[in-house]
Amino acid sequence: MMNHRRTRTLVISICLLLPFGCSSSQGLHPEPLAELLRYEEQRFIGEQPPKPITTNPSGRNLPKLGLYLKPAGFHKWEFDWTDSDRGTVLAWANGLHASGIVSRASFVTQSSVRGNSLAELRGSAARYGADLLLIIDEAASIDRYNNYKASQLYWTILGVYLVDGTHSDALCLLRGSVWDVKTGTQLFTDDAQATARQIGPVARVQDRATVSEACRLALTQLLTTLKNRLTQPQNP
Repeated sequence: MMNHRRTRTLVISICLLLPFGCSSSQGLHPEPLAELLRYEEQRFIGEQPPKPITTNPSGRNLPKLGLYLKPAGFHKWEFDWTDSDRGTVLAWANGLHASGIVSRASFVTQSSVRGNSLAELRGSAARYGADLLLIIDEAASIDRYNNYKASQLYWTILGVYLVDGTHSDALCLLRGSVWDVKTGTQLFTDDAQATARQIGPVARVQDRATVSEACRLALTQLLTTLKNRLTQPQNP
C-alpha cells in the first residue's frame, strides 16, 4: 500500500511540474519564427559582400547541386534533422537529376565545413564540385496544454497514461535558399510552413514527434516550390 501511495504521489507531482502541462493554449505564431530565420540568415551570411571563390568547372551543361541542412534548434530543446528528412531531400534531388535539371546532387556534410558561415560552406561545396548550393533552415515552436479531461482524470495513475488530456501543437517554418557557389549570389529563397497536432495522455505525448511531423509536411511543400523555381531560367 505504501509503494502504491508513493507511486501515485510521484506521478501526480510529475504531471503538475511538466512544462506547459497545466497551462492554457498560447497559440502558434509564425512571425517570431520568420524573424528568427531572418536573423540567423544574416548572421550566417555576414555583413561583408561575398567574395568569389575558385571552383573546378567540369564542362557539364547541367549544374551539380550541393545540399545542406542547417543544424536547428527550437524552444530551448535541441532539434535536428532526421534520417527520414535527409532521405526525402535526397530523393527529391535525385528526381531533379532524372528530370534533367541538375547533373547530380549530394549532401555537403557538416564535418566538412570549416566554420559556421556561408563563405566556409561555399568553400566546402566547391570541394564537392557543386555549382549550386541549396541551404534549408528550420525553426519550430510548440504549444503544449491540457484540456478539461486533464483536470478531471490526471489525478489518477491510470489517467496519466490512458486519458487523452494533453495537446501538443507544433508549427514548423522552413526556408530554402539556392546560391551560386562561385560568386556567392543568392538566386532565390522560398518559405514553407505547416502545423501538426498530437492529443493523448500526458505521459505519452512527445513534442519531438509533433515537431517532426510538422517539419515533414513543410518540407514536402518547400521541395515542390523549389523544384518549380529551379526549372525556371536563373539570372545570377
